Formats: sequence, structure tokens, C-alpha cells
Amino acid sequence: MVNIATRRQVVSATMQVLGIDLAAQPKSTGLVLLSRVGAGPVAVGSEATGSEATGSMGATWRAELPQGVATDEFLIELGTQVDVIGVDAPLGWPEPFVLAMQAHQIFDVWPGTENRRPLTHRRTDDWVRDQGWGQPMSASADRLGSVAMRCALLQREWAKQWGNAAPRDGSGRLLEVYPAAALRVWGIGQPGYKGGTKDPQDSARLAREKIMSSLSRATESWLELSAVRAACIASDHTLDALLSAVIALAAQNGCTAQPETEEDLRLAKTEGWIHVPLKELQEICLA
Repeated sequence: MVNIATRRQVVSATMQVLGIDLAAQPKSTGLVLLSRVGAGPVAVGSEATGSEATGSMGATWRAELPQGVATDEFLIELGTQVDVIGVDAPLGWPEPFVLAMQAHQIFDVWPGTENRRPLTHRRTDDWVRDQGWGQPMSASADRLGSVAMRCALLQREWAKQWGNAAPRDGSGRLLEVYPAAALRVWGIGQPGYKGGTKDPQDSARLAREKIMSSLSRATESWLELSAVRAACIASDHTLDALLSAVIALAAQNGCTAQPETEEDLRLAKTEGWIHVPLKELQEICLA
């Protein structure tokens, strides 16, 4: 594990990307930090110089575990010390849902219809679904709502520290990500990798081990994973945090899907936009 405050004093010039698998409670929140440690990436397609156990000797980025419990206070502090944050949580709610709540509060006419999906899912949720990349949960009508509320609190506090609120479309230092979609795009997903037990032969644990093996092979020329490998196999929260950080890094290099229409862009600024990688893992390293 790495102490963020201490480490930043030593390598303050190193770019840092924080991945957060946000949950309603700290104990289920996963955190992984990516730090740039070299002058530039090894050329894509070059031979690996290290092994899966020890990581690549030519690694440009290193994954580490922030030291601390993922309380609101800890996450707020981390947010002031890193350059980019990729969070697996909704950054906003569906616009029709917000308008419906406002109308209901003042006894105005309920604007909803029998089709409740506009109230339950955002434009970005539908877009991800339409691409065949998964079925994002509802931020307004599912248990994800508590996570969205916690994320809203973090956004408020980060805005105080940063001096302004980060755009919810991901054009600033905060991005919304969806690890399940990334796994599909990269072709390294494994069914049933969530949850499980500590049994070495537990099916969920074995699924995470396969994902980590695939991830290690695909990124061995630029990403050192040895410090987080065991934790990612032990916990799907940590694994999703690692994926969140890698997706955020991909976004910084222009390798994620962007809003396609003016309406998409308008809604992304308030509802949020899920960044999904469009390039292979070998190609997303940021120099």
C-alpha cells in the first residue's frame, strides 16, 4: 500500500489517476491509484521484458493501493491529490426524473407516462445498452440510488477543493466509467466475477484471477500490476477500481466513446456520460 500524502511529496511531478469503485458504504468501496513512473511508454507491439508475477521492467505506469479506509473524508482528500478520477458511479440523474420530482413537489402535473424508462435511465445508460455493452443500473429506481447520492456529495466537496465543479461529461478531471462495458470491449470479461468467498477455488475468485491474467498480459509493456494483483483477485471492488483507473487513463488519451449528438452532449453535462474504451488495452497508454 502507498501513503498518498507522503508519496506525492516525493514524486509530485508524476501524473496520478485514481480509480474508485464507489459503494454506499466505505467497506465496499474499492480504490486503486495509477502513477506514471517513466519518461514514456514502451512502443506498442514490443516484446515484454517482465513476467506476470514481477510486472514489466519497462512499465510506464504502476498500480498501487491507497492506504486508508474509503470514507467520504478520505476520498475527498484523495481527490485533491490526484490529476484524474475515474469513478464507477452515476454522476447525475435522468433529466426527466429530476423534472418529475420538481413537479411532484409543488403538486404540478406529473409529467411521466406508462413508459417509465425515461425516468429511470439516463441517455448514456441507453446508449451503452444500445451498443451491446451491458445494462447500466438505474440511478433513480434501484439500489444504485444510494451510490449516486454519495457521489453527488463527493462532487460537491471536490468542487470546493478544486475551485469549481468538474463537468459531468468527463471533459475535466472527473469521469464516469463502467468496468463491465470495458471488459466486454476488451474481450476479457468473465461471468460471475462478483462476490464470492475466500476459498482459493471459489468460482468468483477464479474468474477474477482469469481477468487479472488477461489484463496483465495485455498491459505488460506499460503497466506494473504486481502491487495490486492479489487484492484484485480477492475483491471485485478492487478489481473494478483498477479497471476504473485504466478507463480514466484511456479517456485522457482520447480513447473512449464521446457524446455523438448535440442532445447527447447537452444531457451529458447534467446527467453524466459513461466513458467506454474504444481501443485495445495495448494501445491506451498515455505518454
